[in-house]
Amino acid sequence: MSSFVVNNQAVREDLLDVLTNLTPSENQLVSGLGTSTAKSTRHEWLTDTLGSVKTNAFLEGATATQHTLTNPSRLLNYTQISRQGFSVSDTERAVNTAAFSDRYTYEAEKAMKMLKNDMELALMSGSLLCGSGAVTGQMKGIKNWLSLATNQSGVSLSEAIFNDYLQLVWDNGTEVNAAYVPMAIKRRIAGWVGNATAKNINVTDKRLVNSVSVYEADAAKMVKLFPHRYVNTGVASGHNDIVLINEDLFKIAYLRKPFNRELAKTGDSTEGEIVTEYTLECLHQHAGVVGQEHY
Repeated sequence: MSSFVVNNQAVREDLLDVLTNLTPSENQLVSGLGTSTAKSTRHEWLTDTLGSVKTNAFLEGATATQHTLTNPSRLLNYTQISRQGFSVSDTERAVNTAAFSDRYTYEAEKAMKMLKNDMELALMSGSLLCGSGAVTGQMKGIKNWLSLATNQSGVSLSEAIFNDYLQLVWDNGTEVNAAYVPMAIKRRIAGWVGNATAKNINVTDKRLVNSVSVYEADAAKMVKLFPHRYVNTGVASGHNDIVLINEDLFKIAYLRKPFNRELAKTGDSTEGEIVTEYTLECLHQHAGVVGQEHY
């Protein structure tokens, strides 16, 4: 039996115009938090608190009493410059390619996704560092802003512990409406009786268009549950971090919103980079809690 061999050079290769990239790019904070404008690399804002509750009763006709003013506290964060560069040879831009019409445009889109991943990590767990001279400025992320923290040594997160976290934030004056947890914790929460789905969610929250997962409790009416890829970054093995916040009290302040710029041409290639300068506003340090389980 003779074998049949295709030897026609005119036959075009069977190459689909599809390019698959499985690198994760969920950016719940970048896409979900509100935004504001920074005017300087040192971004500042004010926070205040009410006085303690008291018995408030006066005699009829009593003289008015003076109230002692308390000054608001000033909080600050430094802006952080994030950049993602790319380079495409002019030959690559000229040849006929599959899956994309222009390699430069494709690489610019990929660089933007990479930048957003880096921003997500910084927003979650960045450490404050004032930039000066050769020192790179970095912003303080959510986990380092929150002053409410609790550890559960040798105990797995249970529904009762989760509700204790919610109450801790409620006791300090606000209410959790978002939880960022590792996937293992998200799956555990999904099995609790108190968990529910298909709640009424603000349609502007694009993160929840395809999948809604919400937890209801006495101390928090509606907590959106997000599995987060970076909430455990830097956490020791055998630990899980759980970040619960009131998202309304956090904002991304942009000094420069992300943009694409083409760099000066120095050879037979086109170079570009995506750049942004931003920081995180935390309107109050009791706006959430960081919980950690040790298993």
